[in-house]
Amino acid sequence: MNFTLRQLEFYIALAETLQISKAANRCHISQSSMTVAMRNLEEALNSQLFIRHPKGVQLTQAGERFLIHARKIVMNSHVALEDLQNQPETASGTVRIGIAETLSAYLLPNILSDIKNRFPLMEIIFEEAASPVLVSALRQKQFDFCLLLTSNINHDADLQIETFIRSQRKLWTPIGHPLLSQSMLTLSDVEKYPFLLLVTDEYAEVFQDYWQSRRCIPDVHFRTNSFEAIRSLVAQGKGVTILSDLVYRPWSLDGLRVVRRTIDDCITYMDVGVVNTKAAVLSPDSKRLVDFLRQRITRISDGQ
Repeated sequence: MNFTLRQLEFYIALAETLQISKAANRCHISQSSMTVAMRNLEEALNSQLFIRHPKGVQLTQAGERFLIHARKIVMNSHVALEDLQNQPETASGTVRIGIAETLSAYLLPNILSDIKNRFPLMEIIFEEAASPVLVSALRQKQFDFCLLLTSNINHDADLQIETFIRSQRKLWTPIGHPLLSQSMLTLSDVEKYPFLLLVTDEYAEVFQDYWQSRRCIPDVHFRTNSFEAIRSLVAQGKGVTILSDLVYRPWSLDGLRVVRRTIDDCITYMDVGVVNTKAAVLSPDSKRLVDFLRQRITRISDGQ
């Protein structure tokens, strides 16, 4: 089994656009070259990754699973190159960072080792809490800065907010759900089905405001601050939810499939970034760390 990084990059582009023409345009190659590359990749893997239809392609279950690995392989190749080029920083001192609960679970495990390797002499202390608690502590100078869901907090005049990435929110359903077969999907379609509502990081307030602005009312059957509970219940067919790509995983803990789909009239994002007060001045160590986090978090987003 032999395949190239270039083939994986083509595959990721096609998996994200679901159209040969769009994927070829993104990768700056001809449609015929894209078609041949994907056929060769399937032959190398001895597995069907796509189902072809007149309007484009659809990932098979094997294709969904391989997409996860392809993204990791491409991302790790970038990490390897950067590792050879980047030397550890000599900055020392202590930096205290407040971090949102969602990011503590889905972002921090992916970047903590890289941070330690890049800043081996620096003491970096993360503290997880609800966003209002973190912002209050930030104003009291208990943190140097915070990593928060910048889409889910008030953009008060005294705050300095920089958004690093925007992760689109999509509908999550089990396999075979009726909403997946609709050619056009709207928020009013979603409100007809049992809804599972995440309440972590002020998500409930943010999204309920959006529902109300669209004059829709979700049929909420269950509220929880557990992502895994939501994922498992969706996979079991107990309801649907709307969450961002950053926290999406295609399989529940009990091995059942979760499928995601864009809602055509509901394009919203979970934004991730750094927050500080305008009155505070970042130390040189904190500035170096923020620059590194910006680069690293953006790379994770590109791998989604």
